[in-house]
Amino acid sequence: MISVEEAVGLILSHVSPLPGEEIPILSARGRVLMQDVRASRNVPPFANSAMDGFAVRWADVAQASETSPVTLKVLEDVPAGYVAKHRVKEGTAIRIMTGAPVPGGADAIIRVEYTKSLNVRVRVTRSDGKGTHIRNAGEDIRKAQVILERGKLLTSADIGLLASVGKSRVRVHRKPTVAVISTGDELLNVDDPPKPGKIVNSNSYTLSASVEEAGAVPKVLGIVRDKRKNLAVAFKRALRCDAVVVSGGVSVGDYDFVKEALADVGVKMQFWKVAQRPGQPMAFGHARKIPVFGLPGNPVSSALSFFLYTRPALLKMMGRRNLFSPVIQATLDHEIKSPRGLKELIRCCLREEGGRCFVSSTGTQSSGVLRSMSLAQGLIVAREEETLLETGSQVSVILLNHHDLLKGEMGF
Repeated sequence: MISVEEAVGLILSHVSPLPGEEIPILSARGRVLMQDVRASRNVPPFANSAMDGFAVRWADVAQASETSPVTLKVLEDVPAGYVAKHRVKEGTAIRIMTGAPVPGGADAIIRVEYTKSLNVRVRVTRSDGKGTHIRNAGEDIRKAQVILERGKLLTSADIGLLASVGKSRVRVHRKPTVAVISTGDELLNVDDPPKPGKIVNSNSYTLSASVEEAGAVPKVLGIVRDKRKNLAVAFKRALRCDAVVVSGGVSVGDYDFVKEALADVGVKMQFWKVAQRPGQPMAFGHARKIPVFGLPGNPVSSALSFFLYTRPALLKMMGRRNLFSPVIQATLDHEIKSPRGLKELIRCCLREEGGRCFVSSTGTQSSGVLRSMSLAQGLIVAREEETLLETGSQVSVILLNHHDLLKGEMGF
């Protein structure tokens, strides 16, 4: 039996980022860049007006004021998307809209609030200075500039940035396909009628959703019965994927044949048990660089083990750098007893009060109570040497679903 930290380290040492693929940018949000992206053009590509107003020569309006306005001849109107036909000369102006190219000869934009239109003339009563309200070519991005670096996790803003420089496709790390297998004679498919001694195979659904949530692609191979030959056939098929997740059959029962069947298809196991609760019968191995995760059959143990071990591995395979969920400190609402020698992970709920974060367990911590995972916002960590977490003590909490936890406010 190895520690949680040793298990995580061993798993991550056996996985590497997958090769790349070129995809359309609208499919690239949440993916990781495999190479630097350089701009092929300036952004903006030309000097343009930052607001509606008049393009003028600064020398003509430098002394303009409410008591001493300057009157200029208006040569034309230039909306966004059009180019001026005239050049601004002494004593003239061109009405311009936001985003339109700055006409030749102009070196300032007078905002419309500082003007009064007089048919073919305009009266200017104020100016903000030479060069004001002009967005110069390349002000945002210069041609050949690196705009996104290799290893960047692409956001929605990044997708817009790529579009702004005319980049319609981008090279990113490939998403892993993950085979999901549930083992056990006791399992039913979700639409099967109830039968004595049988339970619905919830693990395939929890784990497939978890694979998708991590950004990978699940391939559900269904239920495999507790027969060594059947398991070996399923595992051989599963090894066509980039990773394999198996739930159930990794304990030491008389009908737990997963270990033998994995060996039959060439999987080299690294460990079979981790010093944690729940999820002690957690296994990991690999075949031809394909990671194989043997998760416990109990629904909570399976989901929690995926979160701790499989998810970080999949993120690394996709080129991600931040592999783990945030950990916060919170005040414990009630005491919790914990077994010595095991790292216990207690499903919990969080609340905010007076600017402080408080935490309490979801109730029963049975590894068969899947609803406790649905309710959980985090995992209280009780270290191996801790047998009692006291009321009011500060505890470490690994956040689950951390984008939808505590009540938020606008803040402005």
